[in-house]
Amino acid sequence: MKVIYGTSALEATNIEASTLTVGTFDGVHRGHMVLLNRLIEAAAEYDTPSAVVTFDPHPQMVLGLRGRTEILNTTEEKLELLEKMNLDLVAILEFNQQLASLEAEEFIKRILHEDLKMKHFVVGYDHCFGKSRRGDFELVKANARHYNYTYEMVEPEHNGDGPIKSSRIRRELKTGDFALATKMLGYPYFVTGEIVRGRGVGKELGFPTINFNIPPGKLLPKSGVYAARVIADGQTIPGMAYIGGRLTFGDETITVEVNLFDFDGDLAGKKVRMVLERFTRAPIKFNTPEELKTALAEDEKKVKKILDL
Repeated sequence: MKVIYGTSALEATNIEASTLTVGTFDGVHRGHMVLLNRLIEAAAEYDTPSAVVTFDPHPQMVLGLRGRTEILNTTEEKLELLEKMNLDLVAILEFNQQLASLEAEEFIKRILHEDLKMKHFVVGYDHCFGKSRRGDFELVKANARHYNYTYEMVEPEHNGDGPIKSSRIRRELKTGDFALATKMLGYPYFVTGEIVRGRGVGKELGFPTINFNIPPGKLLPKSGVYAARVIADGQTIPGMAYIGGRLTFGDETITVEVNLFDFDGDLAGKKVRMVLERFTRAPIKFNTPEELKTALAEDEKKVKKILDL
């Protein structure tokens, strides 16, 4: 999969033709996968490379129209997930005020037609692009003859009582049903971050942890204890994760830490992935450190059973 960063690099790339789609693709969830699989099929039918046009940062992080938006994937994580789809090309455009002010017709002309030589446009059912989000399916149809492309719409993938959407997954991760969010994603939710030195509280209790420095804007799911696996230095290490404040010690600062089972290496300063398999309980403020220690021992038993250890 070839990755092109920025409009200047895209303009300089000699692309002869493409079948493409446009979207933020935060989460690369099951709904996205339906669209991307159709894109790949259509690209084969039109005998062109498959191309995805996406954005960094997330448009809502720039526009702020719906309040603060936390992302399901960093750009690095998103590219990793897209790589698994066997796409030919991903163009990452910097989303800034200049791009946000580009009229939808101009976006089609300059980026999709002139730069990517679009022959076929695979459009998500609710996707809009361009200034004021005017670039809907009707506008795509209206410009097709002028720029000599064909088009199609991909209907939503449903789960339960509604379509699978990034916003719905974010909501379930933050305040709702973690298992449902995972089901809609199509994979366990994960967080990639650098390991930093902690205060050693877990070690004093007999449950030493590694502590994560989370990339800005990355969504953290609701606070609590999770069955988890950590991927570091080519190893997959089981453990129990905790997201939240150290309530027993009067500290409400949100931290992300994992007690690794049967591991005594030093991961400080390394980039590590935490894969959250299952939510097990909400945070509890215990009266004493001893009560917390007893609860952690019970958590460990439950998590090991979940992870089949």
